Amino acid sequence: MKAISKLLFLCMIPLLLSGCLQNAESNQPTNNLDLSPPVEISIEEAVAEIPFDIKQPSVPFQVTQKSARILDANGKFDAVEITYANTDEELNLIIMITNSKADTRPNGKKDLKLENGSQTWDQGNEHVSAIYWRNEGLTYSLISGKNNNLEPLYDYQTLIEIANTIK
Repeated sequence: MKAISKLLFLCMIPLLLSGCLQNAESNQPTNNLDLSPPVEISIEEAVAEIPFDIKQPSVPFQVTQKSARILDANGKFDAVEITYANTDEELNLIIMITNSKADTRPNGKKDLKLENGSQTWDQGNEHVSAIYWRNEGLTYSLISGKNNNLEPLYDYQTLIEIANTIK
């Protein structure tokens, strides 16, 4: 459970950074903070609720479980997180997409560009591998982990290759 909490926190970094910037700009108090975790829904339900096209990667392992969660951004922007898992081998690939207009500099090491010209940042740590980029008004994070997200699944170069399959 601790590893899942760490992964959820890592997934939320771009979302939180974007939200913090927008809250700082609005200077309006928010009293309706809901810290309950988002409910898992089908990809089809997420597509119906999110106002932008949800583009998905080609997943390089057999997916045994797939779900989406719409993340609460306090009405500031829309965010969806899609998890692809192989529960037998404890493999996870998660993509998070937001339409946040915040233009904060991401954390991590600036590195390679995708085939579409988008700059990526390496945001991995000892538990997961992760990259971040922006393209066509959307912000993406791609995260992978194995063994209940106690160790990275793919290296940075492989995440770039997976990201390049998102068309």
